Amino acid sequence: MPLLVTVALVVLVHLQTAIGAWFGVGLLADDHQMVGSAILRHGVLPDGRALPAEIHRTFASMFAVDPLPADAPVALYRPFLDLLFWLEQPFFGIDATGYHIANSLMHCLTAVLWFVLVRRLSGSAWAGLATAVLFAGWPGHSEVTHWIAARTNVMSVCWLSLALVAHDNALIAATKRGRWWGLALSALAAVVAVGTKESAIFVLPLAGVLALARLGPMRSFPAMLPMTALLAAWLLWRAHLLGTWGSGTIYGWKAHRIGLASCLDWLQVLLAPAHRAHVPRPLAWLLAALHGGLLALVFPALRSKSLRTPAALGFVLLALGYVAGIGLERLDLATLENVRYSYEPALGLCVLFGIGLAALPRRVYLLGLVALAVVYNFVLDHNRRPWRRVSANYERMCAEVVEFARTQRAPLRVLDAPGVHDGAFGWLNGVTEFLFLQLSAPAGTDLRGGIASTVEWHGVIHELAAAAVQKQLPMRTFTVHAGDGSLQPFTLDPQFPAQVFAGTTIAYGRLASTPPAVGGTLPVQALATTDAPVRLRAEAAVGDRIVRSPIAEATSTRPAVQLAVPIPVDWSSQQTIVVTLVVERDGTERRLPLGSTMAELR
Repeated sequence: MPLLVTVALVVLVHLQTAIGAWFGVGLLADDHQMVGSAILRHGVLPDGRALPAEIHRTFASMFAVDPLPADAPVALYRPFLDLLFWLEQPFFGIDATGYHIANSLMHCLTAVLWFVLVRRLSGSAWAGLATAVLFAGWPGHSEVTHWIAARTNVMSVCWLSLALVAHDNALIAATKRGRWWGLALSALAAVVAVGTKESAIFVLPLAGVLALARLGPMRSFPAMLPMTALLAAWLLWRAHLLGTWGSGTIYGWKAHRIGLASCLDWLQVLLAPAHRAHVPRPLAWLLAALHGGLLALVFPALRSKSLRTPAALGFVLLALGYVAGIGLERLDLATLENVRYSYEPALGLCVLFGIGLAALPRRVYLLGLVALAVVYNFVLDHNRRPWRRVSANYERMCAEVVEFARTQRAPLRVLDAPGVHDGAFGWLNGVTEFLFLQLSAPAGTDLRGGIASTVEWHGVIHELAAAAVQKQLPMRTFTVHAGDGSLQPFTLDPQFPAQVFAGTTIAYGRLASTPPAVGGTLPVQALATTDAPVRLRAEAAVGDRIVRSPIAEATSTRPAVQLAVPIPVDWSSQQTIVVTLVVERDGTERRLPLGSTMAELR
């Protein structure tokens, strides 16, 4: 009965926000690479047509697994992730709903597995129930529950959890044969976890904690051999295929990313995972206070011997996940960009919170669990808003691009597709996503040209500078309206190229099309051709009040710069912001007007 109640509550808590993801967030960014690779392997388009040979060759070159050079930026081998997409794609096609539901099933299964594990180790169904419910609704899960590609975290932790439950089953097995079969199954599950995401390697220390608790120091060593040996063999095989032990020069865990600022950011995002633009600050502080109080309850509860092993698992998972997350991609605390890397340490925290809650009187426990679930749901609902907005804009942009191609039968160029907006990912992989749009468009669609996102500004500013010299664009060009994703005709600024000094020309300058948020920054991009370094800054004015960006230097080897003008929190979203590019050389300034924009409230 406790298991059925837990399953029901986990599903209920998760569905409060999951349904919005299932039907309100489509394929975004890396989703297209993953689904596209499955289409490539099947060789059949969603409408049943054979994959065109040209697109097949292009995709094949992107997804080939060959030994990589030592300086390769990304070196990943995750075949079990690819296998799941391959199995799903014939059923789900290019509709995101099925993939979202699969992610939800794995997420809920993880929560239930930890209910089983915590209850078994502690003897407390209440501690297991709180662990499962809190993890299912954790407010920092906005990225993993709304971005399909984040299943690397969801799937790896699900298999890690399966490995731990199987490992514990083996340790308490009544027969030697049952133990070794269980150890073999747990080792296989651990390989799937690590073959889905490399950080799942800390299944080993977690399994070690279980073995020590169940068997003691001397007998735990043989019990760890199957998992250790199989994982070592897997890592050797991976290194043989890729030609490297790491994950690339850019991607993967890097020690240099660990610093005081990043450590503090991660502490904050674990205690209060709240989007600063969407979640009221008092609520974020309340969340941090509640979590601090729950952690304080854990230590008195450790007087009970039965709670020490699950608490040890929670602490180890929290510590390893914390260190692993800091060394991966940069976390943007304000927008929760890359918060998916907190999935593992958040699970460790939920184990500890469950133990702390279970130490309370039952009535207080129930009230506390319900209150936390309500607060979590409210915060998560606000944290996910950027994902729903980016998805809606993405879908409208793609629909209008396809409509243009079908009606005009001419190439088009689209600039400023939603890249990363408010922490949510949109159009990130220009070539891959445009190919995906081509192969998923209705038969007979003559889709030519290209789409560049806001994160691809460097290439775009060079492209516009070349067009400015010719005083015309090579094809019909549009920008994407940040508010609704509609296509807006783009025209060149006739003042460029502008010679500002002898030997210095601003080849092109422009405002980013995405309206800045009040309290955020306004990106300004410029390309300078110069025989000596020049200093650039951007100014934004509302009436007599002027704010300035930090100064950036443009040189002959680094001609393109992006400036960030801070928008004060007391500026109104109804005010017109006039922007000017200021170029300084040898103490002399030249000013170039770039137009105007309006900030928006979020």
